[in-house]
Amino acid sequence: MKHEFWSERWQQGRIGFHLGQPHDWLVAVEPRFPKSARVYVPLCGKTVDLVWLRDRGHEVIGCEFVAHAVQDFLHEQGISATLEHRGSGAASFPCHRTPGLSILQGDALDLSPEILGGTVDVIFDRAALVALDPACRQRYVDGLHRLLKPGGHLLLIAFAYDQSRIAGPPWSVDADTIESLLGDRFSIETIAVRSEEGNPRFQEAGVTEMEERCCWLTRKD
Repeated sequence: MKHEFWSERWQQGRIGFHLGQPHDWLVAVEPRFPKSARVYVPLCGKTVDLVWLRDRGHEVIGCEFVAHAVQDFLHEQGISATLEHRGSGAASFPCHRTPGLSILQGDALDLSPEILGGTVDVIFDRAALVALDPACRQRYVDGLHRLLKPGGHLLLIAFAYDQSRIAGPPWSVDADTIESLLGDRFSIETIAVRSEEGNPRFQEAGVTEMEERCCWLTRKD
C-alpha cells in the first residue's frame, strides 16, 4: 500500500473520493444485511457510512492507517472515543471506541480476526480494493476471507477504466479481475453498473469515463 501517497493526499486535503453522504448503493443494499450485523469497513477514511450503519443498529468496525483521517472523522462527527490498543508489534492498532462503532488505526493488510474481536457478518469495501497496489491484492483478499464468517457477505464497489492511459491509484478493477481474485471463494452477484466521469487528473490523461460496479459477494465456506 502506498502509505506516503495517501497520507500526503489527506494532509493536502486532496480527498475528492470522500462523500459527504452515505453511498447510494450502500443505502440500497443495506436491507440485505443481517439484523444487528458486525460490519467491517476497510480503508474507511472519514466516511459518514460508518455512523449511518451504526445508526441502523449494526456494530461497525472501520480501519484507516492515516491518523489525520481518523481524527477528522472523530472531530466532524462529534465523537468522544475511548482509546484502546489491539494487537502487538508491527500489527499494533490504536482502537478508538464508542458505543456501536470502533476505528482501528493501522494497516488493513495486517488485520486478523483476533485484532478485529472476531469475524464479521459483512464487509463493506467502497473503493478500498482499487486503492491498493495490484501486488497487494491477493494478500488483501486473503485477509477479507479470514475476517468474514462462512456465509458472510462482501459489498464491493470498484472502478474500471483504461489502465493503459494512466497508473493508479485508484487502480482499475474490472469484472474479470473481481472474478479472478474472488471467484474461487465467493459467489458473485453484480447488483449495478454505471458510468462516472473521471476525475481531472484522469481526464487530462484521456480517461473521460470510468465504470463503477457494485457487487454482492457471499463466502462459499
